[in-house]
Amino acid sequence: MKRIGFFAQTTLLALLTSPLHAANLLEIYQQASQNDPVILAAQAQQQADAEVVPQSRSTLLPSLTLTASTQTTDLETEGASPTDESYSTDDYGATLVQPLFRADRWFNLKAAKSTKYQADATYRDAQLDLILRVATAYFDVLRAEDNLIAATAREKAFSQQLEQANERFRVGLVAATDVYEAQAGYDLAKVERISSLEARQNSVTTLQSLTNQRYQSVDPLNKSMPVINPSPATLADWVQLALANNPQLLAAKHQLDARKETLKAEKSGHLPVIDAKATYSHAEGGSSSSSIDESDATVFALELSLPLFEGGNRTSKVRQARHLLEKARQDYENSYRQTREQIQTQHRIVTTDVLRVKARHAALKSSEAALEATEGGYRAGTRNIVDVLQAQNNRFDAQRNYANAIYDYLINLLTLKRTAGSLDTEDLAAINQWLESAPPAS
Repeated sequence: MKRIGFFAQTTLLALLTSPLHAANLLEIYQQASQNDPVILAAQAQQQADAEVVPQSRSTLLPSLTLTASTQTTDLETEGASPTDESYSTDDYGATLVQPLFRADRWFNLKAAKSTKYQADATYRDAQLDLILRVATAYFDVLRAEDNLIAATAREKAFSQQLEQANERFRVGLVAATDVYEAQAGYDLAKVERISSLEARQNSVTTLQSLTNQRYQSVDPLNKSMPVINPSPATLADWVQLALANNPQLLAAKHQLDARKETLKAEKSGHLPVIDAKATYSHAEGGSSSSSIDESDATVFALELSLPLFEGGNRTSKVRQARHLLEKARQDYENSYRQTREQIQTQHRIVTTDVLRVKARHAALKSSEAALEATEGGYRAGTRNIVDVLQAQNNRFDAQRNYANAIYDYLINLLTLKRTAGSLDTEDLAAINQWLESAPPAS
């Protein structure tokens, strides 16, 4: 038994610690669309809200009701002719009702259709949100990975500088302060590397929560990908696109339409109601002292009812529907203004990101050249260790800032398209083409 238990534990440990192949952006999105509880809950809510249409339509269609009953009577009488008998009576029937004029139900059906459209727009917004959440989590992993690589390289470079400083101090070429400066730089680099490792692990955990899958690594991004202004280029085109396709704005519009139809339905509660009704009934029964009676009846009728007074209930419902309509109108206006503001702000952010990426790339090239010159001056004795450490810091910072600028650009570009309602999996596919295959991490 101990051997079996040890084998089971060993097998489980191997499964949990076995490395997985690197995944790309599209693969992770496909897994998230099947496992993310947020999008699955949104899908279930959309399907549930869609049922209001057949439910409302059913109130305009014929309804058939079957009824049946049986009863037993014990009869006892006293007097000149006392009796003591028992008999049963059975009856059954069916009633068919077809609404002919129900204005409130017609308006409720229109309101239900608008509610369904609102649910569809809300689900569409959840789909766009999933695309953006997956992309953000993916790029956060790459960002953390780049920071970890840079921090590791910084620690290694500072370790080499510390060794050189100790060696030069032993032969009397530098003062002890150079050793202290190199040691301080190495210690700080080591702390940064540890923090970067934790941040990388946290980012992977966030990505795993979307898909319920384990990832040891993800495919890195080729930094030579084109960073260009969004298309269409003009802000006016983006505003027009967002006002026509933003799912949150569309949901607010459909909610407004539903409230309008609901108000009409409440107002029509004062109108007459006309139904066509067909009823069939059969009854049989009788006592022992009389013959058994049977009867069949078929009735066709047109029924009209006109509500006159309901204690103020109908008037109150009309006022309530009018207030809810005003709320929906203000919600739509607020969504309209927010959409317009967000698309303008996001467009400016993306166009600024394009310039920022170019500037960060230029700064990276300059820092590399400055580091090379500073290291040459240190070897020649014209620069000290502090200058070298500072130049190395500048180079690593420039490398990290350049990578972060690219990731910010991609996330902000996808956010812009989400606000405009034009975000699609094709956008992920376009980015996926610039990912490089990575070997599985240990």
